[in-house]
Amino acid sequence: MFQTKPRYILILACSIFLVFGMFNAAIGPVLGELAEQTGSTLAAVGAVITFLFLGSLVTQLAAGPLTDRYGQKPLLVTSLLLVAVCLPAFINARSLPLMLTLVFLTGMGQGGLDLSANLIVSSAYPKNNTSVLNLLHFFFGLGAIVGPAVVSLTLVTLGSGLIVHWLAAAVFLALGIVVFTLRETRPDRRPQTEHPEGTSSSVKRLYLSPILWLVCVLILVYVGVEYGSGSWVTSYMGVTTGMAKETGALITSAYWAALTVGRLGGAALGSRISRLRLLLIAIIGSLVGAVLLTLGRGTVGLSTSAFILMGFSYGTIYPTSVGVMVAAFPRDQGKAVGMLTALGSIGGLSLPWLAGVLLENGSPLAFTLFMVAGAVIMLVILLFLGKLFNKDYAA
Repeated sequence: MFQTKPRYILILACSIFLVFGMFNAAIGPVLGELAEQTGSTLAAVGAVITFLFLGSLVTQLAAGPLTDRYGQKPLLVTSLLLVAVCLPAFINARSLPLMLTLVFLTGMGQGGLDLSANLIVSSAYPKNNTSVLNLLHFFFGLGAIVGPAVVSLTLVTLGSGLIVHWLAAAVFLALGIVVFTLRETRPDRRPQTEHPEGTSSSVKRLYLSPILWLVCVLILVYVGVEYGSGSWVTSYMGVTTGMAKETGALITSAYWAALTVGRLGGAALGSRISRLRLLLIAIIGSLVGAVLLTLGRGTVGLSTSAFILMGFSYGTIYPTSVGVMVAAFPRDQGKAVGMLTALGSIGGLSLPWLAGVLLENGSPLAFTLFMVAGAVIMLVILLFLGKLFNKDYAA
């Protein structure tokens, strides 16, 4: 744990997530520009989203156990510097293979940022982590509002929407320097040497727990539909309503704005209702939004309202699920949250790409039904979780 006041840790983590959200949400609106830059189709360049999450997956599979053993600072510093270097290189690549390689490395850094920020906040606020984690992810949403809006502005004024990625890289570099100067208490590894059998048994119980895998699969689906929706809002509105991409980028900002407000709602309700009840409300809302999107195809007002409702409902799902993992596995937080973020990356590397293929090569109806199916799957998983959880975990 970092040797500084909890509020400073929260400020640091929120700053990371603010910029994290900026560059993530700004990828979707510039996919067309990246396609022109590499001479690729929109569907082909959409693979940058897949490779971004593939890189995250590689880091998250390894980093959870390593942070439990060596601490959080090495991973956080390395991740910040990796993104700071690889992000501007990725957006300037002129061939698709090179771009995908660089975005994979950027994703490796992204995976470390995601895991580290969640863990340092959970460690700083162990008694109120659901509300504080929702607040942390609120800043991701805030950045996601700013990112597409800056893309829209720079497309109009400069003819390019890539400036936000340059800004994000510069801030990550500065934050990496700040984190490097902080001191961290190294994890106490004596229990692992004095009681190896107990440690082995604890790890075995963790990886055999149905709670772990149900929450992880829920997050896999969630990240796929949430990022799939946000990444293709601009293209979807263009295909179904003929909306200009500059205006579509603003609809993308509205989607992420709604997600941000949803996380504020999660922060407010996190100490008042159970985690599972909060997840139930959010998933039902996302289902209603997906159905509205299906019924409102080709209508600007209904489609915009649907994306806003979906974004609002999605807002609290990820941070509240992290809170569930921390409560369920307090002695193996790094491993549990690492597995959760890894499964989220699997969803991010596969499902948004599939959503784009459905939109471009299938039909808008196939795209919207994909969102409906995702919400239904999450609801079914949550019902199974409700049967497994005791009141201590759900509270």
